[in-house]
Amino acid sequence: MFAALIVGGLVAPFLAYPTFLMKVLCFALFASAFNLLLGFVGLLSFGHAAFFAFGAYVCGYLCKNLGAPRRWVSWPGPRRPACSVTVFGLLAIRRSGIYFAMITLALAQLVYFLEVQLPFTGGEDGLQGIPGAACSA
Repeated sequence: MFAALIVGGLVAPFLAYPTFLMKVLCFALFASAFNLLLGFVGLLSFGHAAFFAFGAYVCGYLCKNLGAPRRWVSWPGPRRPACSVTVFGLLAIRRSGIYFAMITLALAQLVYFLEVQLPFTGGEDGLQGIPGAACSA
């Protein structure tokens, strides 16, 4: 079964649109993390989208403004949200139940507010003009 998954992963970019596959894998990782926390631990977290957005904004900013190639910027992707998870975790780890949900909701709203209000994030328009996969070296 493991070999079939590896072969499927190697053949998939030739059978489907690679950008679509990458989005599917990103959302599958997002859903798996949410399932782990809610399904196995029993904690309702509203902060997952904040981690997802933080990693996306950092990657987009590095590609657009610093001219970094997308393939070299995106491979350490899980490390960037790990920084924000550490900060969020220090504030929320000792809470449980509704208090944990409210702390993660407040921190997620903080990240949303910062990403909308800070000038280098593009405000409500978001980051425009991020080079696509064909433009990266």
